[in-house]
Amino acid sequence: MAKSENHLNEQYITFTIGDEDYAISIANVEEIVKVTNLIKVPKSQDYYVGLMDIRGKVVNMIDLSKKIVNKKAHDSQMNRAIIVKIDGKSLGVIVDKVSHVVRFSPDQIDPPPPSVKGMSSRYIIGVAKKDNKFIILMDIEKILTSEELAEVTATT
Repeated sequence: MAKSENHLNEQYITFTIGDEDYAISIANVEEIVKVTNLIKVPKSQDYYVGLMDIRGKVVNMIDLSKKIVNKKAHDSQMNRAIIVKIDGKSLGVIVDKVSHVVRFSPDQIDPPPPSVKGMSSRYIIGVAKKDNKFIILMDIEKILTSEELAEVTATT
């Protein structure tokens, strides 16, 4: 229980995929960038969208909507990415819209339900309530299995 309690006092960056709101700990976030000049990589996973040069550093990019709900969110512009650090490697996570940084008090967070719209409970920390909306709190470090992370970061 101590690990989940640690999440209660963290700041989170909130973002949107389709009609759903999500949040990840700001501790994992390196920066937020505009998605430009994606280089496609043939024969890769469907959620892996390619590589992007960010100030001379090549970063692998994944489409979070394809990864977590296994389909492209409707009318996604793929124009914003949150660059996160997972196991010492930078990874770009493409989302529809980045909102703002928030802090949740313990009474705003409920434990994760058994499943959230078919998403794996492996990376769901909990569900927060803010401004009459539900925000799914994700552990971005668990979004990819170690095998998937090795596969998408093998090209850099």
